[in-house]
Amino acid sequence: MDELTRELEWFLDTLKVRFNVELSANDVSVEATELGLSEVESSFVPGELFEVVPETLLYEIIVVDDEAKDEWIGAVAFYPNRPDWCLQVITKNGELILRNILPLIQ
Repeated sequence: MDELTRELEWFLDTLKVRFNVELSANDVSVEATELGLSEVESSFVPGELFEVVPETLLYEIIVVDDEAKDEWIGAVAFYPNRPDWCLQVITKNGELILRNILPLIQ
């Protein structure tokens, strides 16, 4: 992978610094997708940020298995119609291990 996206760089750096898991960008799968909030687990919905929760959000989903065969999933959700992040989530083997809400700075 020639150039890391901001989202992928955050995910790999967070795994390295917080969880002592060092992975290569070449080992990950990345997908940007718009998901209905009824399609995702509640930990992936930053409901506390919105007076009226939107029906969908754009997510960048990052998936990788480490050497121990643990599955790590990172997700960054974006504010509607903006490039700003509203949520960062990391799971390990389906268990939520990190969730950051990011209020919009005006």
